[in-house]
Amino acid sequence: MDAIEIIFWASLFILFYTYWGYPALILLLGRKKRSNQANVNYRPRVSLLICAYNEEKVIGAKIKNALETEYPPDKFDIIVVSDGSADSTNEISRRFSDPKLKFIAYADRGGKAKALNVGMNHLTGDIVVFTDANVSLQKDAVPKLISSFFDNSIGCVVGNILLRTKDGIISGESLYSRYEKLIHTAEGNFGTMITVDGALYALRRQYVTPIPADSLTDDWYLASGALEDRKRIVYAPDAIGYELAAESVSGELKRKVRMVAGGYQTAFRRAKLFLNPIRFLTVSFMFFSHKLLRWNALVFMGTLFLSNFALISRSLWFGLAWEFQLAFYLFGLFGWLYSSHLKSHLFYIPFYFTAVNWGAILGLFRYLAKAQKVTWERGRG
Repeated sequence: MDAIEIIFWASLFILFYTYWGYPALILLLGRKKRSNQANVNYRPRVSLLICAYNEEKVIGAKIKNALETEYPPDKFDIIVVSDGSADSTNEISRRFSDPKLKFIAYADRGGKAKALNVGMNHLTGDIVVFTDANVSLQKDAVPKLISSFFDNSIGCVVGNILLRTKDGIISGESLYSRYEKLIHTAEGNFGTMITVDGALYALRRQYVTPIPADSLTDDWYLASGALEDRKRIVYAPDAIGYELAAESVSGELKRKVRMVAGGYQTAFRRAKLFLNPIRFLTVSFMFFSHKLLRWNALVFMGTLFLSNFALISRSLWFGLAWEFQLAFYLFGLFGWLYSSHLKSHLFYIPFYFTAVNWGAILGLFRYLAKAQKVTWERGRG
């Protein structure tokens, strides 16, 4: 076996492990659900923190939705922070008068990290629930998040975000979304998840610490503080929120670029956690398998394609393998060029898969060049 064949088989193995091997392994390791000492009657004091920038289309409905949360009013407060909004966000927010609600606004936009740091000064809860302005929560979402904190081994709980279309219909969960939630559940059963969905998650107050002003992924930075303290992150599938689905793959691509740029930033800032297998073997292993390999999948897709091209003449098998790859990328190209007409999964899946992996590489370049903006824009809706 020469160098080209080694590159081919190594690339194929890494891609197989990334998308099939690791999920199968973590499902096997998490097949026996770890016991969580959840208590549905557990009611600590809770603060709900919402950060907003130019959210006039949704902020009224969001605050109303938050005020309707089923939680004891004397143990629940809501903090809304407007990060330099230039539309009617502030005026709409000030129309609400409720003792549970505190609204804070300032003129100079600084990004979500700044808004969170400002909001942290007003927290009163033992548990802090973070949710985006464009996410609508079921009335029982907060108590269902909170019940898991009765178990002292848990530091963070992640909710279940379902996507809606513009007409209000719940989108059928995509194959990728179901795949990710399956992995999250298995990781939690085995020990801990390593990431969170910033649209809806809850964290013990002691881990809600000031965020560096240039942070790109505040949610992962905060939640990883719990991991450093050897607390677990778990998934609560019955704590449900709804979010408007992205109108196009380009929206998801922007979200992916920012997420990966922020992912690298957080991984290096928390290097003693994610890059230290001596102290944190399980977390480092999960980070390498679930995140680092996934973020760089396009590199291995490229080496697989090019090495396979060089091997076409060696056997029928290599020829068929290269033709399969070529067809996959051609279908993806057609899916991109004719996305408004080609709705078939045959074209959409190769297009989406290639696009988000390209977004991950862009995210790495954005991180290295420090070119990703701190101020945030919604990836969905």
